[in-house]
Amino acid sequence: MENILDRIVRQKKQEVAQFHQQYDLNELRRTTRPGNRSFYEKLAAYKKRGIPFFIAEFKRQSPSEGWINQHIDLATQVRSYADSGAAAISVLTDSTFFGGSYADLQATALALDAPEQPNAPLLLQKDFILDPIQIYLARRHGADIILLIAAALPPEQLLFLKKTAEQLGMGVLVEVHDQAELDRVQKLDFPVLGINNRDLKTFRTALNRTNVLARQARGRFVVAESGIRDYRDFQVVRNADGFLIGTSLMAQPEYGIRSAECGLAHHFGVGGNSKLNRLFKACGIRTPALLNQSVADFVGLNFSPVSQRQIDPDLLTGRELPAHAVAVFYKNTEAEIREVLARFPFRRVQLYTGDVTPEFVRSLKQKVLLACRVQAVADLEQLENYAADVDLFILDGAVPGSGQPIDATIPVNFPYPFLLAGGMNATNLERVALFPNCIGVDIASGIETDGAVDMEKIKAIERRLREINQQPIANSQLPHSTPQMHQ
Repeated sequence: MENILDRIVRQKKQEVAQFHQQYDLNELRRTTRPGNRSFYEKLAAYKKRGIPFFIAEFKRQSPSEGWINQHIDLATQVRSYADSGAAAISVLTDSTFFGGSYADLQATALALDAPEQPNAPLLLQKDFILDPIQIYLARRHGADIILLIAAALPPEQLLFLKKTAEQLGMGVLVEVHDQAELDRVQKLDFPVLGINNRDLKTFRTALNRTNVLARQARGRFVVAESGIRDYRDFQVVRNADGFLIGTSLMAQPEYGIRSAECGLAHHFGVGGNSKLNRLFKACGIRTPALLNQSVADFVGLNFSPVSQRQIDPDLLTGRELPAHAVAVFYKNTEAEIREVLARFPFRRVQLYTGDVTPEFVRSLKQKVLLACRVQAVADLEQLENYAADVDLFILDGAVPGSGQPIDATIPVNFPYPFLLAGGMNATNLERVALFPNCIGVDIASGIETDGAVDMEKIKAIERRLREINQQPIANSQLPHSTPQMHQ
């Protein structure tokens, strides 16, 4: 059965054939001027200074979203990206599935006066490149970087296209999505690994995929791609070197105004000398009023049939759910989970390892927070079966909601970002510093007084966590070393 990627590649082959009828490849080789703005050097400079390398994307539509912003003004949007501190700007040139064109790429270069401004953002042509003619056209329309997708190319063709681009003074972002794709290109010589959290066959995203595959980067720069909609998502992938972000920026027409004021780094929660900004999930919210009042980064609405904090679903009928709402399930059947998600438009769900299989997790379109009761190292090892298909882990000390703390010696070396749960409250939040990959807390009993949610406790936790976030820390890094320079 043909998937989305198959359809795109089939269409792209027809497009390439048309290009060969329209252009003389030998003439393009002879007349195309090489670029002189190095992607690899700029990325290395950002990494050395500890600055996130943001790649802001101009994308009118996608197969998963449909039209994101059909009538947005290109020049205004890309200038706002530049003003907000984007290191590079990605421009979709596929017309059939993404509503882009080579004219968009050229218009972006002109809007930024890129050829004459050495500090202007680099331009990445985003397309499904199969043939050298696409690379020459990309360069002629202003591109400094191209994307090569491992899922669409045999390794030998990918390497040939990479060399073609670098002969034109262009940088290359080699994109993989899964272990098989990474294995196919691992022996090739390339300095920048793009990890697409989106499966191009189904268009489902899972943020932790970046962290799983980055552990095998072998000294390459790592760029996290897809699914990064806000500062919460950024925290999950923060240890990457670069961040390609499109949909969330294109879907907010007012972003250009805000970006000029605070910049992309501030927008995605980067502050001081660290990309770590620990998060707070308040769990067990039971009324719509508290849902809207909460200052927490996530609010958990519990649908568990065995929890004293179970919410009445009818209270949510007809109400708009905020983006930070999380549907929490424990001891629910898969049918019960699907029923709730069909009824209410949650963007995030929380599941438990003993309740669901990895296959069920992969079947969901929502972002998945996966919780696990951790009483031994073996409990953490089982999470590898889920790691590439979830967005964030939650490590708990005992039965969910019991308030029992986790043994601090167990998850110290857990390799993936997680929220710490179990016995947390405003008086012991310093425990988060014990774990290099702890990016926040999940608290239920610690926000209650006499069994009821206490807004003052929520505010106290938020204030204390903000204080802890401002303290100097040793920023944890994914284990990929300084890349070798190319170009």
